[in-house]
Amino acid sequence: MPRRSKATRETYHHGDLRNALVTAAVELVEGSSPEELTLREVSRRVGVNHRAAYRHFEDKTALLAAVAEDGYQALLTEMERALAAAPRLNARERLMALAVAYVSFAIDQPARYRIMFGRRLNEDGRFPALEDSVARAYSLLAAELRAGQVSKQFLETPVRELVFGFWSLTHGFASLAIVRRLQVKRSLLDSWSRQVFSAFVDGLAR
Repeated sequence: MPRRSKATRETYHHGDLRNALVTAAVELVEGSSPEELTLREVSRRVGVNHRAAYRHFEDKTALLAAVAEDGYQALLTEMERALAAAPRLNARERLMALAVAYVSFAIDQPARYRIMFGRRLNEDGRFPALEDSVARAYSLLAAELRAGQVSKQFLETPVRELVFGFWSLTHGFASLAIVRRLQVKRSLLDSWSRQVFSAFVDGLAR
């Protein structure tokens, strides 16, 4: 039986089995893939009978949805923190800060990130809270792009198209870095991210 991490054991001992299962799922995905994960294996990791896990999650998809929901909330927190430190009236620097925060989150939490951006988990509409978390991250980015247009710093391109362009670029960069197709030292990643994203961000300028 694989040893439970100290964080997982302490969480479970505090009686919060749901969060312990979520943590264990992320730990297991670090060494495999979301598709290989099972509730039985996660339960073993935490040290409980698998029937206890079913009291919190009706199936593996529900567990992965919880991981993804927590992940989007954490990503949103990092994006908000980046914006708080960015110049309030400089739309370019604020968008650049979001890009760097996004890539940093993905690199620092690759297992959680793979679950968040893997197979769509809410195809049947069972997890509205997950969709809400995704929507909040989307809305934050859209609001910054729209603010740049209102202040005449960005071109009047449909915001939806800009969001998808930004997300595609940051997601592609992060995914390549995670699988080491882009071999960059972590200490240099933020500065290199800025170099890569500058062409996109500068292209928005009026």
